[in-house]
Amino acid sequence: MKNKIIFCLVFILAYGIQVAHAEFLNLGTPEIIMLLIAGLVFFGFFGGIFMLIYFLVKRNKNTQSNLPANTVAINFGHQAEYQKPPLEVKTNKNDAIKVNARIALPQQNEIRYVDTDEITRCEADNNYTNFFFIDGDQLLISKSLKEYSDLLKPQGFLRTHQSHLVNPKFVKSWLKEDGGTLLMDSGDKIPVSKPNREMVKALLGK
Repeated sequence: MKNKIIFCLVFILAYGIQVAHAEFLNLGTPEIIMLLIAGLVFFGFFGGIFMLIYFLVKRNKNTQSNLPANTVAINFGHQAEYQKPPLEVKTNKNDAIKVNARIALPQQNEIRYVDTDEITRCEADNNYTNFFFIDGDQLLISKSLKEYSDLLKPQGFLRTHQSHLVNPKFVKSWLKEDGGTLLMDSGDKIPVSKPNREMVKALLGK
């Protein structure tokens, strides 16, 4: 680009000199002075335009050279002026376990919303489920234990027996009596059925 601009300037200068030489002998002093002034204005005007174009093209090339691959510059501004940094998404490992930290327990006159961390265990009572809480409270819900087993499994609850679902956070110890029994912090003893023993041990830690 620089070589093209220089070539154009040289060509215009050579052409002007040739024309001026041809007419020089026929012109008087005032005409020669006016011709020189016009030539200076001409070269100054077009030379300024060429230089302006040159600097803009050079600046544009420098900007594009700093851009990463497959990036198109939309103006002559620096990339940082119009490109926002990518957002960082951070995920807490505990969030992957707690899919839903609260559940709804429907009763005849109300729907009680409880935090799953407040539930120590659940026990089947025919087609009902009895919920036990850390404050010693109990709540009988007219739904089967199977439904709540599926709902609370993502929270880490263990189905130790056909009639029992426990929150491992409140398991105190494993008792070897009767082949396997869980002792809860509340003092309750929860049976572990034979098919579930190895699974429960593995999840609680052997």
